[in-house]
Parts: sequence; structure tokens; C-alpha cells
Amino acid sequence: MNAKSDTPCRYFIKGNCREGEECQYSHDTQNIEKVNLIRDDKGKLNLKKNNDFQFERRNVRERGRGRGIQDREQDDELEKDYQKKDNSQRIESQQQKNQNDQKGEKRFGEQQERNEDKRRKQRFDKNLNEQENKNKYGVQGEINNVNSERLEKYQENNNEDDQKQYRQRGRGRGRGRGGDRENTFKRREFIQDEEKERGDQIKQKGDGFNKIKKVKVNEIQVKKRIQVLNLEQKKNIDNLIQIVGYNFQFLGILKSNSIDFYQIPFKRNGILIVDDEKKVTISHLDKQFICAFIQEHKNDECSLMIQFQKNDESFKNLLIFNNVFHQQIPQIIFDISMKDIVYTNLEDGLLYTFCKDGLIRIFQQNEIGQFKYIQHYNLEQSIENVIKVGSNYLIGVRTNQLYLFNGTIITEIPYKFNKKCTQMIIDLDRVILKMDEDISTSIYVLSQKLEIIGPIYEGEKVICLEIIKSYESDKLFIFGLSNSVEIYTEIENKLYPINVILNQKFIQMKKIEITNENMVTQKFIVGEYDGELKIFSVVPEQ
Repeated sequence: MNAKSDTPCRYFIKGNCREGEECQYSHDTQNIEKVNLIRDDKGKLNLKKNNDFQFERRNVRERGRGRGIQDREQDDELEKDYQKKDNSQRIESQQQKNQNDQKGEKRFGEQQERNEDKRRKQRFDKNLNEQENKNKYGVQGEINNVNSERLEKYQENNNEDDQKQYRQRGRGRGRGRGGDRENTFKRREFIQDEEKERGDQIKQKGDGFNKIKKVKVNEIQVKKRIQVLNLEQKKNIDNLIQIVGYNFQFLGILKSNSIDFYQIPFKRNGILIVDDEKKVTISHLDKQFICAFIQEHKNDECSLMIQFQKNDESFKNLLIFNNVFHQQIPQIIFDISMKDIVYTNLEDGLLYTFCKDGLIRIFQQNEIGQFKYIQHYNLEQSIENVIKVGSNYLIGVRTNQLYLFNGTIITEIPYKFNKKCTQMIIDLDRVILKMDEDISTSIYVLSQKLEIIGPIYEGEKVICLEIIKSYESDKLFIFGLSNSVEIYTEIENKLYPINVILNQKFIQMKKIEITNENMVTQKFIVGEYDGELKIFSVVPEQ
């Protein structure tokens, strides 16, 4: 027999097997007579033993009258149709899978690009506008910085989680749909290569975007600020020593033995900014004035300390007005130091004096208004510059170091400069440091975390410096150089020149900001050289 298998041939049972002896199923008539194929109520074929083979064969043909005779050709056609449908379904399923994978990759790539663009924009906005979004020098700025860092870390973690989940989904689909291990690994490597390439493209695109944006920002600033300062007034002042500063609508001008306070109203057309008819003078003809310190207090009072010496002595003394616009008779502290007093601060009845001899001398005011020495601290090196920042004093010394003094403890800032600090300016929550040597200047930023940023400028020696925020968003650095006044704008911790006034020289500058009842602000720069006072208005952007 032909039997390769004991299983009866169903076509032989029906009488239409064309394979003959080549058929791999059994054509044993003994087995066939014992086995019959019948359909149950649900149309499913079942095996049933029966000796009447001829009857069953005839019965099968008779059952086919209503639907046509089932011969071998019809069964082959049905089999082919089934295979075609099965193949078509498998192809459609595979195509759907590929489309879903492509859509998933596309969505993932788009999400990656959106996240990258968002992070890039946040970093750029943060670097460009961080000074406008912070409140005061202190803890709040630190909290904002910490929150910003946490936000960036959170976004980076989210991106890593998205990438991990995407890869896990890809692997799960491959295993669940019967893909072989080799194809799964190839697919995984292909996805990883695509992700790496896409990441490189995004990075290159981001770098190019940042460069283009920086260039555009610089171009916009230069175009918009063709004119920054507009000369409003000139005035010659004899024996001018110092532009003390602007407080409570008064500009203080210190001369050799007097100080003039000019009341400056909100400017309208035809009104002089500095007018002798609106001037208050405090004179002490027997004293030689050296410098002055004016200080505002929370109770709307303004204190004034004038350093002076007598003509026949070298000791430095202080003339103190607790409330300069209401006090007629000042208090005097004699013989404070043989060298200059660099800085003073009067607060809660305590007067701190920082002297070039390296001593910090503290005086206390008694009930009758007299100041008595109570304590001192010694830095053991010359003090060059001091400024009050929050509750601390920032001190620059001749050895190019910076120190912090909180009233009881002196702490060194661990950064070694190569120049001496000659000027400090508080700018919201940071301090601008001007570091000088004989022919050059470097400008640094000291953050509220005591981090040194910069230099943001390094070049020709800057004689004097002022900072003023323009009417919109840019921050203007105004330099007095050897034979010019130059204006710079700050972008991402770098200064870019935007305007130059040639043949102009200042040895000191002060800014004035006046706000009227409608909260409109006028901004001025007052500069002085050789007794000539010049007042420039800061031109709003057009």
C-alpha cells in the first residue's frame, strides 16, 4: 500500500482522490469501511465508524445536491481561496504593524523635538530675562534657581522614561506577534541607530538655532539703539569733588567746603534739570571736604556722612547728619583714621566705618546723639572698596581678594583675581565688579550664590562705570573711557558695544531715575570731568 500514515484519506472516502498511489494518507478499504466523515449540527466534520461505505459515499453525494457536488477541484479551489485570504490577512496585519511602528517612531521623534525646543527656549529665556524675573537679593532668587534646575532635571528624566518605554513597547510587539529573535534584535538596533541620528540632528539644529537667535538678538539691539544718550544740559561747577548721588528728588554735589542739593522735578519742556534756584547748600568753610556718603532709610529719612580734615592736620573726621533735610546741627567724630575712610553705613544707632588702614571701626550713638567707639575688626591689609549687599558687606582689598563681613565674622571669597577691585555696583540680585590694573579693566559678575561669572568685559581701562536698565528689556552698561563714552548691552553674560560718543571724557558718573505720579520714569546719566557737569537723558526705544 501507499500508506505513509494510518490516517484515512478523506478524498478517497469521497471517491475523488487524484493522488492515487502517491497519496500520503491511507487508502486501506478496511479502515475506510470502519470510518465515516459526517458533519454535526454546526457543520464540523467528525469521524464515525460505519460498515456501509457505499451507502455513506452515496449519502455524501446526495447531501451535496443543494450546494453542488464536492469534488477534488472544488476543494482545491476552496483551499486556495482560504490560503489567499489567510496570506492577505497576514500581509494586511504586517502592513498595519509597520504603519503603527512608523507612526510610533514619528510621534516619538516629534515629541523629542518638541521637548528639545522647549528646553532650548527655557534656557534662552532664562539667560536673557533671569534678572527681570527675580525679586530681591536673598533667599527667593536661590529658590527660583533651584526650581529651574529641578524643572530641567524633571524634563530630562521624562525624556529618558519616554525613550525606555518606547523601546520596551517595540520589543513587546515583536515577541507577541511571533517575530523571531534575530529580526527583533535587528529592529531594535535599527531603532536605536535612528534615535541616535535623530538626536544628533536635533542637537545640530538646536545649536544652529541658538546661534541664529543670538545673532538676531545682537542685530536687533544694535539697530534699535543707534542713539542711546541725548545731551540735555551742561553746567560748570567750581571746586567740584564728587557727584554724591540722587536721593528723594535731590542730586548731591560735593564741593571743597560745601555740598549742594539740587531738587530735580519730573522734566517738562523748558525746565532745567539742574537749576540754581532749586538748590539747598550746606557749608562748612573751616573744613576741607574729601568725600561724602548719602544713605536712604526705611522711615523716609536720608542720612549724610561727610569725610573731612582740617587744613593743618592729616586725621580724617566725619560730619554726620542723621536726617540731612531736617537736621540743622550735625554730629562730629574726630580722628578716626590717618588714611581715608572708604565707606560708611549708619543703621540702628551703629556706625560702621571701613578705612584704608585695614580697620573696620564701629561707633554707637548714645541718647544725646553722640557717637562713641565700641569695637573694631582688622583685615590686616588695605581696604579699597566696600558695598552693602543685604545684611553683609562686600569688601575688596589691595591683594585682589574679596571678603564678606556680616557684622561679626569676616569670610574670604575663594576666588583669586589678577586685578584690584575699584568699583562695585549692585544690580538687583547680583554685584558688578570692576577690576583694574594700569592699562586694562575686567568686569565680573558676583552671583547671590557667591559664584564668579566672567569676565563679561575685558579690554581698555574703564575710568568709571554705570548700569541702567533701558525702558524695555536690555541692560545698558555705560563706560567712561580715556576719550569716549561707550554703551554696551548685555546678552548671556557678555557685553556687546552698541553706541560710542567720541571726544567725551568722564571721571565719574551717576544715574538718576525720576518717577511721576502716573508711574512714568525718566532716566538720566550725570557725568563729570574737570568741573564740567553734563546730563544725558536715556533715549527710549522707538
